[in-house]
This record gives sequence, C-alpha cells and structure tokens, in this order.
Amino acid sequence: MDIKLKIKTMVETTRDIPAMPQIWIKIREMTQHLNISATMIANEILKDQGMTSRILKAANSATYAGYNQKIATVTNAIVLLGFNEVRNIIVGLAVFNMLEKLKSNKRFNFKEFWLHSLATGVAARMLAEHVQYKNIEEAFVAGLLHDVGKLVVSQLMPKEYDEVMLRIENGMDDLSAENEVFHADHQVIGQWLAERWHLPDVLIRACSLHHRDGMEKRQKSRFRIVDIVSIANDMAHLIFSSDKSDRNQNAHQCQTKALSLLTISKDNWSRIVRNLAENVRKEIDEYNLSESDFESLLTTFEDDDQETHQTEKLYQEMNHELNERVQELSVLNDFSAALLAVETLEQVQNLLLESIYKGIAFNRVLFFTPEKKGFLVVSAGFGADVSKLIGNTSLEIEKKGVIVNCFFEQKVTNVLNAASHLFSEVIAQQELNILRCASFACVPLTANEKTLGVIVVDNHISSDPVPDQRLSAVVTFCNQASLVLKRLVKSS
Repeated sequence: MDIKLKIKTMVETTRDIPAMPQIWIKIREMTQHLNISATMIANEILKDQGMTSRILKAANSATYAGYNQKIATVTNAIVLLGFNEVRNIIVGLAVFNMLEKLKSNKRFNFKEFWLHSLATGVAARMLAEHVQYKNIEEAFVAGLLHDVGKLVVSQLMPKEYDEVMLRIENGMDDLSAENEVFHADHQVIGQWLAERWHLPDVLIRACSLHHRDGMEKRQKSRFRIVDIVSIANDMAHLIFSSDKSDRNQNAHQCQTKALSLLTISKDNWSRIVRNLAENVRKEIDEYNLSESDFESLLTTFEDDDQETHQTEKLYQEMNHELNERVQELSVLNDFSAALLAVETLEQVQNLLLESIYKGIAFNRVLFFTPEKKGFLVVSAGFGADVSKLIGNTSLEIEKKGVIVNCFFEQKVTNVLNAASHLFSEVIAQQELNILRCASFACVPLTANEKTLGVIVVDNHISSDPVPDQRLSAVVTFCNQASLVLKRLVKSS
C-alpha cells in the first residue's frame, strides 16, 4: 500500500487517535439548532470546569468585555461571545486535552511542539484583534491546531518520522522532508484528522493551507484565517529562533508578509511581536505547560533593541492613560450638555451616576441618600449586582463610618485599604458588610451647602484601590452637577 494512503487510512480509522470528547459533540449539535438558548448551552459547559474557566476568561478579555463590564456567568459569556466563538473555544481546549496525551513517540519534542503551537495561537489572536477579524478566539484555535498533522503522524509512524527529522537536521525544510518520506505533508495529514473529527471548515483550512503552497508572496488567500495563521506561525518561530542572523532576515520577511497580506504596518507588526512572549506567558498555566521550558526556548528578540522596547512600553502606558482621559472628557462634555435639559433632582442624580459609570473605569457606582430617618439608603447605582442593593440596603447613621462622615462633613475620602491602620478605626463594619470591598472612595453631592447624598465608587471585583486621578474626575462630575442642583433646590 502506498505510504500516503496508509497514513490516510490510519488517521481515519485507528483507535490510537482518541475520539472527540462528548462535550464537543454535544455543543456542536446544540449550536446547530436555531431554537437553542444560551442557558441550555451553559448548563452543558458547566459540567466541565476547564471549559467553564476558558469561556469566562475569553468573555472577560479586553477584546470582548465592555469598558466597565465583568462577565460572571457562563450564560452571559455565551451571549457576549456568540455560539460560533463558544464552539471554537471548546474545540480548541478539547483537542489540546486529547492530543496532549499522545506521547508514544519518545523522540518527538512535545514541549517545543505545544509551546510553538500556543505561541502561534496567541499571535493569531493578536493579529485578528488588530485587523478586526470577526471571531478572535477562532483565530487562536486555528493557530493552536495548525501543526496538528505533525503530532499525529509522529505518533502513528515514529520510525518514518525519525527519517523526516534527520532530513530537517541536514537542512531540508519541513514540507520537503515530509513529502519525500510520506508523499504528503503535515498540512494534508492535519486536514484528514480535522475532517475525521468534523471540525469547522475554518479550522480545516488553517490546518491544510497555512503554508500557502502555490501562492505568490503578496497574493492574499481567499480565506483570511489562512493568512493570519501563516503570519502568526512565522512570528512564533521568531521568538524561538536561536540564530540572530536568520532571525533578522526572517523578521524582515515576516514584516513584509504582514504588510502585504493583512496591511499591518512595520510599527504595528513590531508591537505585536514584542508583546507576543508576554501574552504567551499568560496562557501557559491553562495549557499545562512549563514556564521554565518556555523561558529556556525563548530568545531575547525584544532585547535586540531594548531601548526601543522600553520606549514602546512607556508609550503604551501613556497611551492608556490618555485614552482614559479622553473617555472621561468626552463623557463629561456630553454630561454637561445633557444637564441643560434636566428638570428634576432625580434626573440630575441618575444622569450623574450613569455618566460616572460610563466615563470612568469603575466596577460599581452607588448613591447613598437620607431617605429614611436615621439611615443612609442605597437609592440608585450602576454596576455588577447593584440591583440587589438599591432600596434594600442602608447604613445606620449612629454607627458612623467613612460614608456617614462624608455625608455630614462633606469630605472626599479615598479608602486605599480598609485593613490599614490609617482607616481601620474610621471604617464601620456595616460599610464593609455592604460593599464587600476593602478599597473604595466617597464623594459628597451638595447643593447650596446642603448634602444631598454620597457617591461611592469602587472596583469591588478586583478590590484595586481607586486612583487619585479617577477620584478627581468623579469630583469634577459632581461639581458640574452641583451647579444645576443649586438652581433646582432653590426653586423647589
């Protein structure tokens, strides 16, 4: 039997390659029905802790989550990501968990294989984000699985694969060596495997076409995912390249390729490559890979121009801060304009809270008012779980505390850490019971020297302290509101 046909038959029929897990089969079937709900799919995903974690992580990434949004349930994550992305995330983790157990060929370097695959997946995700590809996680999974044909054939035919490795060590490229021994390369073998598992067409293309055989260097593929994975593959090779002269030449070729196929400028290409290693580190634990193995293989690509790298990092930090200021000023401008049309105290308060929530990066904004004698009540707010507090939660004034003091003394207070000796004596336990957060800030809302309420902002999900510049922004919003409130309070 021809060796190519033999390999194809083995890939399609052998029990040495495990079948896809039931969760993938179940989710694939469910997402093909139009009347299926996100809750029904979530119930299936919740049976697998690894899948649940991966779905929530994707939903809360910077790509998908809103500016002030935290996705805490799988159902909400599915609604945000969409069925296609959920299916892609599950198939990626399922295939990895399955193939990671294939270790019969002791000569095959599994660590290098999976680290390169993971780096390619991360690079594909970064490229996809930059070019606004429709499904970001789809690109990651495509990169993760692009070389799966290598792994499978190395396990099915270990002796023959040793011959391939020998040719590669003697200077032959991967595809030529594979074709010489197997009469097929890892792209074709990967396609057979992907088809056996009924993977989505987009992943089959990534496995079978990522080397862009027969295409001109500047010729774009009909399938954008192919060009994304091809460039991501080159980027992953760059960060693991040990030969500096080859690396510089390959970097130039990869830059040109990214510009021609994805219209990515040199500066943006450099930014992606320089951040690639750090982004891979964030994924290592989830895929049971060793960070020490990664560091031993990693080359200091970014150190070729350390000064440029440091400048780039500083630029990113400054740019992030600038974007925050622009966001705040934009919302403040809209808020000031909207204030001209309001006619009641309640309208001003609601507009103020919503503007602070949208314009400044807080997880939660609460408004405490003296609606009940002897108590400050949570009367309004925005953010996670706020609806449970509104109208149902109050502070007893006699027990005092930071929020109560803010109301009576009209004093802006930033609690950096409730456990610190600086704050432990002034914070009331009732405040901690309500907020469940060790760091928060209070700003009084006043009109004509009268306190109308206290605005409390926090990052209760992460418990990060409120930065002074964000607190200053809250004060600015409140001062704007006070100008209108003076007129409304006087007229009432």
